Amino acid sequence: MTMDVLTAFERSMKTVMEWISKEVNTEKTHVFFRSYSPVHFRGGTWQTGGHCHLETKPAVSPAGFHDPHLQSSNHIISKALEKLHDRTNVQLLNITFLSQLRKDGHSSLYYLGNGSGPAAIHRQDCSHWCLPGVPDTWNELLYATLIARGYGD
Repeated sequence: MTMDVLTAFERSMKTVMEWISKEVNTEKTHVFFRSYSPVHFRGGTWQTGGHCHLETKPAVSPAGFHDPHLQSSNHIISKALEKLHDRTNVQLLNITFLSQLRKDGHSSLYYLGNGSGPAAIHRQDCSHWCLPGVPDTWNELLYATLIARGYGD
């Protein structure tokens, strides 16, 4: 069987949604899905020498953000969640937009760790995030959502 990545992702989301419908009591359990996290390669991809070094400030506008794979993946998630629209405790945390603005939050050339020095320009990490940083904001969103739903009283 030959299948592209998006088709495989769509099938896996369908399988997970069917499992949640049959096996998860959403009266007792809250299910969260997170939208896709963007990458910030400029001038290519990981394989073709894309880079993100010298990004020291967040973007001030979403202008120029267009990632068809990211949009397609998030559409698949939203479409799958529509099938559980009657389940109030199944929710999407949309972190894509806020993360797109943080082009400065990637480890870039410094992903090898202390004492290793910067990585070669053609092997930059523009997809993973520095900690503390953007993923902590995602955790704050999750926390705020739980508090808003009355958990933690």
